[in-house]
Amino acid sequence: MKLVLITLIVINSFLQSNWELKKEKDGIKVYLTKSDDSKIKTFKVETFVKAKPREIADAVVDLENNYKWFVNVEKAELLEQLGTDEFVFKQVIQVPFPFKDREVIEYCVVKELPNGVVRIDLKEDSTFIPVSDDYVRMPISRGYWILTPSGDGTDIEYSFLADPGGNIPAWLANQFIVSNPFKTIKGLREYLKN
Repeated sequence: MKLVLITLIVINSFLQSNWELKKEKDGIKVYLTKSDDSKIKTFKVETFVKAKPREIADAVVDLENNYKWFVNVEKAELLEQLGTDEFVFKQVIQVPFPFKDREVIEYCVVKELPNGVVRIDLKEDSTFIPVSDDYVRMPISRGYWILTPSGDGTDIEYSFLADPGGNIPAWLANQFIVSNPFKTIKGLREYLKN
């Protein structure tokens, strides 16, 4: 039941038609839209990667290695394995000085859908463990990856809303909403090549 509710919340959060294309380069498109839940904008990335959907999904949820290509991720830690493709994890996100690094607790489920499509849903679960004095707990962190087989690779749709919370002003956080996902996808492509 928890899985169904979280999936519906995430789907509902991203069923928005007013996406504005902000960057298109190297076969990567980054769109933004306003969010109902935050002053931080939601981004969506569309691209193609020469890898199978499951290979990409495995790279996304590889907590020991995804910091190598995920922009600003310092480290990640599995908190609880709930099933083969369902778990809760903690991620530490680096933010520029003088702000304190962020911590996000995330519920994740990976689903294999018909026609070889793989979907990853992520939703914050901020009460799973107590808040640490070392970090600011992110109040909102939710999104999805849809990985669709296409020719010799995969069409990726990746959308996310990440509100850093604390004393980081929305105007400052929104300055990185286009560049960070763009760099993340470029990093993912390079990682998958190796």
